[in-house]
Amino acid sequence: MISTRSACAARLPVILVLLASITLRTRAQAPPPPTAQASPVAQGTLEDIATGKQLYAANCASCHGVDATGQLGPNLHGVVQRLGEQAVFGIIRNGRGGMPPISSINDARVRQVIGYLHTLGETESTEAATGDPVKGKAVYAANGCATCHTIGTVGGSVGPQLTTIGRSRAPKYLHAFLLDPGKNPPPDMTLPERAGNTGYLLVHVVTNDGQEMTGIRVNEDTFELTLRDIGGRFYTYDKTKLKTIEQEPGKSVMPSYSNLSASDLDNLVAYLSSLKGGQ
Repeated sequence: MISTRSACAARLPVILVLLASITLRTRAQAPPPPTAQASPVAQGTLEDIATGKQLYAANCASCHGVDATGQLGPNLHGVVQRLGEQAVFGIIRNGRGGMPPISSINDARVRQVIGYLHTLGETESTEAATGDPVKGKAVYAANGCATCHTIGTVGGSVGPQLTTIGRSRAPKYLHAFLLDPGKNPPPDMTLPERAGNTGYLLVHVVTNDGQEMTGIRVNEDTFELTLRDIGGRFYTYDKTKLKTIEQEPGKSVMPSYSNLSASDLDNLVAYLSSLKGGQ
């Protein structure tokens, strides 16, 4: 009995050494613990950002503005910081609200666009109008803006509705637009083929019998052209009966408000910037 216990005691250190060796080998062979993957946007290079800017200009600028401060679509400055990369990726891929999904670029290109948007930060979205919106509302009324524009349920339909204009356009855009409305007209998304920069395009036509008309292009195909005048009346022409069809880019039925004083212009911009729905 004593010899058996002695033999076991003699073998115990050997067993412990073998167990320790097996444990060490097992730990060495085990896969390393998972590490958090770096953001694809954060891994982007300056070249990726430059490419993203070009992709944005080709696919997004017509709605969100050349500088992403908003036009038909909302201001995108700070959107990546507020929503996160994956949320913005999902919006671009799947669409949201009135925005259709963007399927013309692959996932890697979408990440490059997001990388460019990430560089914009909150700079433009924090811009504030300097005028008095209460006085600006009076300027809006005195200049007959409601003849063409609708706020809520009040106003005309010749120009874009303005109910939420303050959410989608920066004050500096509104200021520039009021001074020169024909320079950068808002896009008109009512027809797919006009989703670029042809909204509110003025067209001048002369019929074969010499009648002339200038109006906003509402629809056009191979055979017909429909224009709308400032009074909201529609005119449809058979193209075979038109002597000339001339587009007039840079012009607008909306007048320039360069005649306003600097304070009135600032007040009007402040009023428009305050329109964010619910008026």
